[in-house]
Amino acid sequence: MLHARIEDRGKHADYLLAVVRARGAGRTPPARYRVRWRDESGTSRSLSVPTPHLAVAVRADIADGRAPLTLSGLVDHWSSLPVQSPRPGPPRFPNRRSLDLHVLPRLGRRLAITITRADVERLVSALHAEGQLSTATINSLLAALKRVLQHAVRYGHLPSNPALGVRPIPRPA
Repeated sequence: MLHARIEDRGKHADYLLAVVRARGAGRTPPARYRVRWRDESGTSRSLSVPTPHLAVAVRADIADGRAPLTLSGLVDHWSSLPVQSPRPGPPRFPNRRSLDLHVLPRLGRRLAITITRADVERLVSALHAEGQLSTATINSLLAALKRVLQHAVRYGHLPSNPALGVRPIPRPA
């Protein structure tokens, strides 16, 4: 069992300076909470998250021996499990091709615990603004992403699904 600690950087001078610089440049400020731990090889690791409840969730994962997964790792885990089907025959697996083409290049390297509802909404609006995909394709991508994130909640990798409540794009009349 690994030991992890949560550090609140809210009063650190370097953090406050980084927040001022980010806000001055119109960027999102850096995450306030940092989780620090040593892995099995003794290497010091850390992960910054924006809220205390996410920091507690990361610390619990680390204490249970699970490293925080990226979105790409979650898609790998999700697509490796067969889909429940009432039909007889060989097992069927989820289709991840559309996620590989359109979602993972944008969000695949991000740690899943750090993905927010705003990130999912930005992804959907960016795909829609590019105009290369139809509304139905974007909505099916959103549905697949919701299933991946719900799978992560079910298996204890995320405390909640950040894509819940993101509405699909209305189809043109």
